[in-house]
Amino acid sequence: MTTEPLTDAVEHDIAAVGAVVTAGVVLLAFVVGAAFVVAQLVDLVSWFAVD
Repeated sequence: MTTEPLTDAVEHDIAAVGAVVTAGVVLLAFVVGAAFVVAQLVDLVSWFAVD
């Protein structure tokens, strides 16, 4: 029984770096969006809290 030789693994460095950068940008956008929502809620609550 003979086995076929394995081919060398292909490096996907550019795709990996692109995926990491994209994930970082998406997470940063979520954090900025959440901070904006919290700021808007605090502003809204402050309108009702003022007598």
